[in-house]
Amino acid sequence: MPNTMKAMIKPHRGPGLIMTERLVPEPGPDEVLVKVAAVSICGTDLHIYNWDPWAASRINPPVIVGHEVCGHIVATGNMVADRKVGEFVSLESHVVCNACVYCRTGRGHICQNTRLIGVARDGGFAEYIAIAAQNAWPNPPDLPLEIAVLQENFGNAVHTAFTVDLRARKVLVTGCGPVGIMTILVARAVGARA
Repeated sequence: MPNTMKAMIKPHRGPGLIMTERLVPEPGPDEVLVKVAAVSICGTDLHIYNWDPWAASRINPPVIVGHEVCGHIVATGNMVADRKVGEFVSLESHVVCNACVYCRTGRGHICQNTRLIGVARDGGFAEYIAIAAQNAWPNPPDLPLEIAVLQENFGNAVHTAFTVDLRARKVLVTGCGPVGIMTILVARAVGARA
């Protein structure tokens, strides 16, 4: 494995990104190291690139951007038992602390210490990314990259659609980008009216 990698970073406050060399990260005890196979571009990445008010209030450069990621596990930390080298995974971008009261009571989705890859910590516009093993979701080995890289988006759509009971209800989705379109499909699958 190489010592350095190419990475796309937000180098400083202001518009733009640059390609640079970074050290390949070492996975922590509960982390996996993923060789990135594909990353999709999210609207969040455009906010970061353009350095709009949202990005200016959230990003602390320098940081590797990108949070919709899939790839293959190439190394595991010494405490990782449920992920294996060679597995094809999609990454959940919300890294939680596992220590706060929300995480300890099964409500990690509202962890107040959540750190989003590509925003609050290094992301996937790089050759490698280290991330908590619990954030690496195994895929079937033959899942097309075009689908695997959108699993994070799909998770957002499912979460959004299940915030209320949509059965037999009419649903309006505004902003029909990828997540909006996926949310429409999920709403229809759970029984929303056409």
